[in-house]
Amino acid sequence: MTPATRYLAAGLVLACTVSVGTAVTSAVSTARADAISDQQKKNEQRIAALGQQLEGTNASLAKAYVNLERTNAALPVAQQKLAVAQQAQAAAQQAQAQAEATEARAVAAEAKARAHNEAVAQRLAVARANEQRASEKLASSGSALVSSQDALDSYAAEVFQGGGDQSQLGLVFGSTSPQDFADRMVMADTASTVAADTIDRLATMTADNTSTRSYLTAVRGEIAELKRQAQVALEGAQAAAAAATSARQQAVVAKDNAVTAASNAAAAKASLDGLKGQQVAFAADLRTQKASEQQSLGEAQAEGARLKAILVERARQARIAEAKRQAKLRAERAARVAAEKARLEKIRQQKIEAEKARLEKVRQQKIAAEKAKAAAAKKRGQTYKPKPVAPVRTPSVPPVPDTPSVPDPAPSGAFQLGYPANGPTTSGFGMRWHPVLQKWMLHDGLDWGIACGTPVYAAADGEIISAGWKASGWGNQVLIDHGIQRGVDLVTSYNHLSKIVDFGGQVQRGQLIGYSGTTGYSTGCHLHFGTYEDGTPVNPQKWL
Repeated sequence: MTPATRYLAAGLVLACTVSVGTAVTSAVSTARADAISDQQKKNEQRIAALGQQLEGTNASLAKAYVNLERTNAALPVAQQKLAVAQQAQAAAQQAQAQAEATEARAVAAEAKARAHNEAVAQRLAVARANEQRASEKLASSGSALVSSQDALDSYAAEVFQGGGDQSQLGLVFGSTSPQDFADRMVMADTASTVAADTIDRLATMTADNTSTRSYLTAVRGEIAELKRQAQVALEGAQAAAAAATSARQQAVVAKDNAVTAASNAAAAKASLDGLKGQQVAFAADLRTQKASEQQSLGEAQAEGARLKAILVERARQARIAEAKRQAKLRAERAARVAAEKARLEKIRQQKIEAEKARLEKVRQQKIAAEKAKAAAAKKRGQTYKPKPVAPVRTPSVPPVPDTPSVPDPAPSGAFQLGYPANGPTTSGFGMRWHPVLQKWMLHDGLDWGIACGTPVYAAADGEIISAGWKASGWGNQVLIDHGIQRGVDLVTSYNHLSKIVDFGGQVQRGQLIGYSGTTGYSTGCHLHFGTYEDGTPVNPQKWL
C-alpha cells in the first residue's frame, strides 16, 4: 500500500468513527425512550383505574390522592429520564472528545498527505529540470559532433583526394630543398596530430551522447512514475481533506449534541426536583383531605343511617298499607266469591226447576198416552190397563263449589325495573377497596358512564319521596318509592345529577326526572343508580 493510499484509507476510517459511535448511542437512547414511554402508558392506565376506585369519595380527597399517586408514578420515570439524559450527556461528551480527536487526526493526516504531495511535486520538478538540461546537452553535443565529423571528413578528403600542393602528399613531395621538405614534414605531422585530436574528441563526444541519451531515457521514465505518484498523492490529499472536513463537521455536530444532552440532563434534573417538591406538597394535602374525608365519611354514614331509618319506616308503613290492601282485596275477593257462589247456586236451582218441569211434562205426556191407549182399547171392546208412570225425581245437578273460580290480580313477581339511562357499566355493585382509607367499602349501586346532561328517566311507576342536594356525597339525588314489590318495599335512587326536573309527586315509568352529571363525591360524569329493599341496598341487576 502506497503512502497516498494509506492516507486515503485512514481519512475514511477517521470520518466514519464518530458517525458509527453516534448511531449506536442514538439507537440505545431510542430503545430506552421506548421503554420509558411504555412505563408512562402503564402509569396512566393505573391512574385512570383509580378514578373508579375513588368513585363516591370526596372530590378534593380523590384529587389529592390521584395527584400524589401520579407524582409517585412519575418519579421513577423522571429518575429514569434523568439517568438516560445523564448517560446521553456522558456519551455525547465522549463522542465530542472522540470527534475532536478524530478531527485532529484527520487534519494531521491531511497535512501529511499534502506534504507528501508537495514532496512528489518537487521531485517531479527536479526530474523535469534534469530532463531539460539533458535534452539541451544532447542537442549541443550533437551539433559539435556533426561539426567535428565534417572537419574530419574534410581533412581525410584533403589527404587522400586533394591535388598538387594542396594535399599533404603534395606538401611532402613538392619540396624544393631539404629544409623545405623538413618544414613540410613538420606541417604534415601537425595536421595529423590535429586530425587525431579531432578523432579522439569525436569518439569522446559520441560516448558522451550515448550516456546522455541513456540518462535522458531514465529521467523520462522517472518523470512518468513521478507523474503517476503525483496523481495518487493528489487524490490522497483530496481524500484526506474531505475526511478532515467531514470529521470537522462531525465534531461540530457532536459538540452541539453534547450541549443539547447537557441541557436535557439539566431539564430532567429540574423536572425530578420539581416532582419531589410536588410529592411533599401532595402528601401534605392528602393528609389534610384524608382527615376531612374521615369526618365526611362519618357524616355520610349518619346520613345513610338516617335514610335507612326513613326507608325502613316507610317499608313498615308500606307493609301495613299493603296488609290492609291485601285484607281489603281478600274481603273483596270473599265477597266476589260469595256473590259468585250465590249466582251459581241460583243458576243451579234454575236448572233443577227447569229440568223438573221438563221431566214432569214428559211424565204427563206419558200418562196422557197411556190413557189414550186405554180409551182406544175400550172402543174396540178390549181392555187395556194403563201403565203406571213414576213421579218426577229431583234431577242431579253438580253442586256449586265452595270456592268458585275468581280471577286474582297479576302476581307481584312479574315486576321489573326499566333502565333509567343507556350507557356502559363502569362500576358494579359490591365491596370495593378504598386505596386512601385502606379498607373495604360497599359500592351500593351501578355506575353507568354517560355524558353530563344525558336524560335520566324513572325506572318504574312510583312516588318521589326525596329530591334535592345531599351533602353526604350523592350531590343532586332523587329517591322514588315503588311500593311493595315481590314482597319488599322497593326504592330506587338516582345520584350525581346535574339537574332535577321533578321534585315530588307520582311519576310514571320512563318519565324524565333529571339529567346526569358529576355533582357530589364524583370523579367524572356518570349516573349512580341504586335499589333498596326495605331500606337495605341490593344489586340493581336483580330488578332490571
